[in-house]
Amino acid sequence: MNEVQVVSFPYKGEILHGSIVRKNKKTVTVKTESHTFRVPYSLLTPKMKPPRPKPKAREWSESQSKSYNKSLEATIAPLPKGSVKVLHVAVKFLAKALRNGDEEAINDYTNEAIAELNRIYKLPHLHVYTGGKRRLTKRGGQYYGVYKTRGKEEERHSISVYSRTAKTQKYVAPKTFLRTLIHEWGHHYDKYKLRLTNTYHTKGFYDRLNTIYSKLKEPLE
Repeated sequence: MNEVQVVSFPYKGEILHGSIVRKNKKTVTVKTESHTFRVPYSLLTPKMKPPRPKPKAREWSESQSKSYNKSLEATIAPLPKGSVKVLHVAVKFLAKALRNGDEEAINDYTNEAIAELNRIYKLPHLHVYTGGKRRLTKRGGQYYGVYKTRGKEEERHSISVYSRTAKTQKYVAPKTFLRTLIHEWGHHYDKYKLRLTNTYHTKGFYDRLNTIYSKLKEPLE
């Protein structure tokens, strides 16, 4: 049995007491000895907050469901040994550029690594924009990078990876920067290699990401 909640509220210069009958979005229905009132939450003692609305169940379209399931199940071919060596060189110089705060070199070696990945997996050109500090989210987190598929023709397929943190504006650690880069490239892979209409952060997505990242980070260990 639910416990009866007793509250107080002002009414025509008096303080009335009653029990809560129902909680609504903006008011509370309170029953006193003589009448029933609808009282705003702000007038109640003890103070109460309106109940949070229940999130609506997400309705998936047929194409969304197919994309999700394919993302969950698909794997990625391992990197060829010869290509790993080329990528390791780019990663080494990228890490050095991040430590030195060399923005031009950061951009050059980032684009070199992505160009090699696109060549290996036969994907469309993907330009990477680096630099700037991360933007803060509404919840206090940070945007590490963004994958874009709309905009001007020359920017239709692009990645933006921020090279400095939002609060201290220090240059991002090489491993963190590399993981963000591969994460955003993973959306490009899903869209054009797997031909997904929607790309999702499924377990399969992260498995594919880790297959590439685990090889590329070796020079940073």
